[in-house]
Amino acid sequence: MGINMSVRSTSFRWSVGTHDAHHEELTDEIIARPPRRSTVVLLEAPRPGGDPAGVPNFKNRVLTMVAHELRGPLTPLQLATQLIRRASADRPEVLRSLDMIDRQVAQIARLAEDLMDAIRLDRDALHMTLERVDVASFLAAPLAAAALETAKRGQTFTVQLADRTLRVEGDPVRLAQAVSNLLHNAVKYTPENGCITANVLSDGKDLVVSIKDNGLGISAALLPHIFELFAQSSRTIVASAGGLGVGLAVVKAVAESHGGTVSATSAGPGAGSEFTLRLPIVIE
Repeated sequence: MGINMSVRSTSFRWSVGTHDAHHEELTDEIIARPPRRSTVVLLEAPRPGGDPAGVPNFKNRVLTMVAHELRGPLTPLQLATQLIRRASADRPEVLRSLDMIDRQVAQIARLAEDLMDAIRLDRDALHMTLERVDVASFLAAPLAAAALETAKRGQTFTVQLADRTLRVEGDPVRLAQAVSNLLHNAVKYTPENGCITANVLSDGKDLVVSIKDNGLGISAALLPHIFELFAQSSRTIVASAGGLGVGLAVVKAVAESHGGTVSATSAGPGAGSEFTLRLPIVIE
C-alpha cells in the first residue's frame, strides 16, 4: 500500500453484523482442549541459595520454550483453515467460524512474539539495522492493518499525513512494529464505535507520530510506568483484552535506539489517551 504524503483526513467505518441469531454464541474465547501427549523438557532450575544470576537465565529459557511451543501449531492451523475455507465457500456459518479461528491464531502469534520481545528486552538485545528510510514505507502496513481492525470493530479511524516527504535513519521493521504496537494498543482499549486518530507530521527536526483515542484511558497511578515491561498487564486483565503488556516497552526501546522518545498522556480512566512517538528527521 502506497501512501501519498499530503495533508488529508480519511475515515474508515465498517459495521459488522451477525447474520444468524443462532450463531451469536460463537465468541473469540480460547476453547479449553483436552491434554495431549508431548515431549517433556526438563530444565534445571536454580537451587535455593545458589547463584542469583541463574534466576533470570532460567526464566528466559522457560519463556523461550513457551514461545516455541506456542508457535509450533500455528502454521498447520493456518494451512488447515485455508483448505477448509476453499472447500466451504458456500457455507457462511463455517466461514464465520474460520474467521474466529483466524483471529485466535493471530492472537497466539502475537503472544509468542511478545514473549520473545520480552526476552530480548530483558537481555538488552533488541536487534536494529539502521538505514535511511522513507517514513511512508514503514507506515503503510501498520496503517492498513489498523484500518481493517477498526472497521471490524465499527471504530472510526482517521489518518492525517504530513505534506512533504520525510525520512529517518532507522530500522524499517522495528519502526513499523513500534507504530503497529501503538495502533494495536489504541484499537484494543477503545470500545466499539469509538474513534482513533493517527497524525503524522514534522515538528522542526522531528518526525511526530501521534495516536489518539477516546477509549478506556490510563489512571494517574499507571501513567508513569506505562512503558515499563509488563506494566500494562493489570490494565489488560481488567479490560479482558489479552496480551502481556510488552508492546509499549518495545516502542520505548525502539524510540530510544533511534535517538527518539515516546510519551503518553491521559486525563484518566474513561477519558481516552494519546501516545506520541518522536524521531529525528534526516535533514537533506
